[in-house]
Amino acid sequence: MDRLVNGLPIFLANIINIYSFIILIYCVLSFFPALYNSAFGVFIRSMVQPFLNLISRIIPTRVGFLDISPVIAFIILEIISGLILRFL
Repeated sequence: MDRLVNGLPIFLANIINIYSFIILIYCVLSFFPALYNSAFGVFIRSMVQPFLNLISRIIPTRVGFLDISPVIAFIILEIISGLILRFL
């Protein structure tokens, strides 16, 4: 039980890092329309869009034609990961 409690913060931080990587894949796919509209792209979008839409509703993230919500998502996830590793 003690190892489970000690390993939980590292596990949660790793899950956050994996999600950050998925957001990075989403950003790269947006440059390739064929991949972005493929089954893989739709799957990635379905995982990322709810979080990015939440950020866009709270903070205006459009700068001209550029959407900076993935950058804000990376910052938020990094802060959460740091807090988990620091306090748990």
